[in-house]
Amino acid sequence: MGLRIHFVVDPHGWCCMGLIVFVWLYNIIIIPKIVLFPHYEEGHIPGILIIIFYGISIFCLVALVRASITDPGRLPENPKIPHGEREFWELCNKCNLMRPKRSHHCSRCGHCVRRMDHHCPWINNCVGEDNHWLFLQLCFYTELLTCYALMFAFCHYYYFLPLKKRNLDTTSIEKMSNCCEEISRPRKPWQQTFSEVFGTRWKILWFIPFRQRQPLRIPYHFANHV
Repeated sequence: MGLRIHFVVDPHGWCCMGLIVFVWLYNIIIIPKIVLFPHYEEGHIPGILIIIFYGISIFCLVALVRASITDPGRLPENPKIPHGEREFWELCNKCNLMRPKRSHHCSRCGHCVRRMDHHCPWINNCVGEDNHWLFLQLCFYTELLTCYALMFAFCHYYYFLPLKKRNLDTTSIEKMSNCCEEISRPRKPWQQTFSEVFGTRWKILWFIPFRQRQPLRIPYHFANHV
């Protein structure tokens, strides 16, 4: 059985999908440009992390496109009901067509879908028997890509060494001075970084949202470089 293309004419769904694609493009362009490639060029991260980022992004886009255009399980107008399965079929009171039990009528698409879960505007399609697995893949890769991007954004501001600013007017003495400063600068441990962000050194409290954050006093040799 080949892939059946399903296209829903719904301007609201088009707007939602356009927003999703815009966020995906922004994420795949801005994150590598600002975070991944600069830190890779300065040796802070290995190249495999960039490959993983693009791999997850591609899987996310493919899952989005396939979940959007795959027929979710639309029932034909004159379905052939096997003789021994008539008791498992029922009449839809909206489109007056026979359908298997556990099927539902989508008011936005205007037809019945086998094992319909819901109509998702973000993929501009129903989630049914034939594309439910693609929808779950989309949710998984979206969460994975979001966490991956947030992790790099956090490390960019709080963990990685600052990027070296290239200035063509810098003299040789100033370059040597900056080099010595980078070597002598102490690097904060990750526990110190997280403690400053969450406002407590008690690690169990990092996961508790029902509290007030209190600023920590940063040691002097770290404070000058925050």
